Amino acid sequence: MRVLVVIDMQEKYLGDYDGNLLTNVNHTIKIAHEDEEIPIVYVKNIGLTGKKAGYDFSDELLLVSNLIYEKKYPSAFSSKEFSKKLESLKATELEIVGVDGSACVAKTAMDAAKLGYKTEVVKDCVGARNDRLYEKTLKKLADAGVAII
Repeated sequence: MRVLVVIDMQEKYLGDYDGNLLTNVNHTIKIAHEDEEIPIVYVKNIGLTGKKAGYDFSDELLLVSNLIYEKKYPSAFSSKEFSKKLESLKATELEIVGVDGSACVAKTAMDAAKLGYKTEVVKDCVGARNDRLYEKTLKKLADAGVAII
């Protein structure tokens, strides 16, 4: 089972990234939902304090499921509920989009690959603040078996 994982598309972060990111992510969500009929799982950072104020998804983010999980650490796999949901969905493949390509997206993708998921990062749907670091991170992900599409 293939699952689309949307990472940290939150209002407080999006101002730091290319304006096309949200459009590209929404397009990918729409295709996954309408054409491919695959589950879409949303993950949002709530910070180490766990305070949820100020950590809302962008109002413009296309929400097509109620599969929303919170994390305090970079990898989505730091959320036990997220991991359990992937197991219950019998997920074998993860397509990952969101922010940041050198941090939360990368950590989630790396953990997914280590756990045996066939993992893809959709480059046009990932924001990164530091392009040079992101390019190095993409190489590490590819070396770990993550497909960059």
